[in-house]
Amino acid sequence: MTAMHRIIRLLPRAAGLLITFGVLGLALALSACAGRPPAATPGPPTPTPTLAPLQLPAPAGPLTLTFWEDDEDMAGVLLDELTATFMQANPGVTITRTHFSYDDLRNQVRNEARAGRGPDLVRARGEFAGPFSELGIVRPIEELYDKDFLAQYFSGALAGVTVRGRPWALPENYGSHLLLLQNRGYISDTLHVTATAPVDTDAWLAQLGRLTDPISATYGLVYPLAESYWLIPWLSGHGGWPLDAADRPALDTAEMVAALTFVRDLKIAGVVPQQASYDRAFSLFSQGRAAYIIDGAWNLSRYQGLGLDVAVVLLPRVSSTQLLPAPMATGRYWFISANTQDERLAAAVRFAEWMTSDEAQEQWLLKLGRLPSHVLTAQNPAITDDPQRAAIMAQLRLARGVPAALEMACAWQGIDSQLAAVIAGEVTPEDGAAAMQAVAETCVADMTP
Repeated sequence: MTAMHRIIRLLPRAAGLLITFGVLGLALALSACAGRPPAATPGPPTPTPTLAPLQLPAPAGPLTLTFWEDDEDMAGVLLDELTATFMQANPGVTITRTHFSYDDLRNQVRNEARAGRGPDLVRARGEFAGPFSELGIVRPIEELYDKDFLAQYFSGALAGVTVRGRPWALPENYGSHLLLLQNRGYISDTLHVTATAPVDTDAWLAQLGRLTDPISATYGLVYPLAESYWLIPWLSGHGGWPLDAADRPALDTAEMVAALTFVRDLKIAGVVPQQASYDRAFSLFSQGRAAYIIDGAWNLSRYQGLGLDVAVVLLPRVSSTQLLPAPMATGRYWFISANTQDERLAAAVRFAEWMTSDEAQEQWLLKLGRLPSHVLTAQNPAITDDPQRAAIMAQLRLARGVPAALEMACAWQGIDSQLAAVIAGEVTPEDGAAAMQAVAETCVADMTP
């Protein structure tokens, strides 16, 4: 079986990362459950703005487009509302939606498109860009939209569907990124100062040391160090990324060595537990025995009802590079079929433009709490007027989409093969990075037709 005919899950072992959750409402709960008043007193429901979808030149005759998707039921309701608005503005166009499970969507699109059939558009996770582009069943969007148009989306969101240097879909919902959460009560009680966001890693590490007490088994920081998804912010903060510009694994690099050294040194310094699975990390933090935790936006609901004063703050700038860490993120995207032609293609292009517009993404934000990929939507008062929502969005602005190239699966394999051993001190960062690269390259060779 060749790479072109395989669809490989591109995310690491941590469960749930493929799911896009509405997290903004949960962020408010972080403040509310801590016994403090929320940032703003709830007022009347936010009015739904008047939508103005794009209008097409009148088609020569009735036109029907189809799109397939795999989102949850509540998302389907909003998709239908936005679709109806577009059809109302374009009475000559009918658009139908078909829902599939994740696996069925993947397989049905692949099989139908290769037979010259299938939907005109697919709304799917960014990882689909890898196999879809390799199979040639979707169109590169640079052939459909100019650079000025694409500039309205976060570059990191477009990166999540960029394969071989070309973006293959328009971004819509965007998120599922890692966040740094601090227990402000723990910090203020221990250091007798008001908790603030760490400025850089040097200052942060010094603070973590003061917040750690091995006798009482309390720690400055907890997170699953051996999970590869959690390594990425430190790799990017040291100037690296798991794939190079040609989508080849780039693990045996000075930047990877620096990132591995940084993570290993956290353990050597004793500011993290000797053993820290995700469950143990969360348990320690939830018991008030840790000052900071790195967790995913998809998990924010777990912090409700803990009775802790929790705040989201930016991951600190890496002192040695002066770079801000960039976690990975995932999202939902609109792909346009390579089989769609002529008037149908023109209609599909405008429909995807509408469904990813600021107006449409505002609806996802206000109704379902989905984070946006659109630069203008990120400036919505629903985000900017709330400190915690703004902090979550600030970290997302720095994020980069999980690479969709099939080679990313091999990069994950390489990282997974050595990360735990490096942290345990069984392998040096230099040897670990070299071994990661060897594993990844072997994997890529096995994928090559």
